[in-house]
Amino acid sequence: MGLFGRDDRSDIGKASPAESNGRQKNHPVTGPTMTVIAKTAHVKGEIKGVGEVRIEGTVKGKLDCSALVLVAPGGLVEGEIRAETSTISGKVKGDVFASQKIELTPTAEVEGNITAPRILIQEGAKFEGQVFMTGKQGGKVPEPATKGAKDPKSEKK
Repeated sequence: MGLFGRDDRSDIGKASPAESNGRQKNHPVTGPTMTVIAKTAHVKGEIKGVGEVRIEGTVKGKLDCSALVLVAPGGLVEGEIRAETSTISGKVKGDVFASQKIELTPTAEVEGNITAPRILIQEGAKFEGQVFMTGKQGGKVPEPATKGAKDPKSEKK
């Protein structure tokens, strides 16, 4: 029994209002999880987790998430993003990898490569980089393309 007579485990397995719209997932042990980096927050380092991450402030470092990573309008990420699904509405300076889908909304500004099986770039989005479409959905988050790979056309015979 939890504090003040409330059983802390009574909510496990029940759908929260945030889940009813299909956006938030349940962690098998802790229930629904979402991390929000607020507008006034500045985070430096690696963020790794199993729940959703919403960036409204600034993150300088790598994001590794097994669910949705959402960079909100006004949000800034300077580093690599790895996720199941990624929706970019703010700024990203780095590569974005997703095992399901990447979406760039009209307010997105991305400087880096994007890699996923499904990619949606809406009109108005600013994007500078390369697009890599991976094979099947639902797999492991793809590895980055090898840098410095030789162009087969430029090799001498």
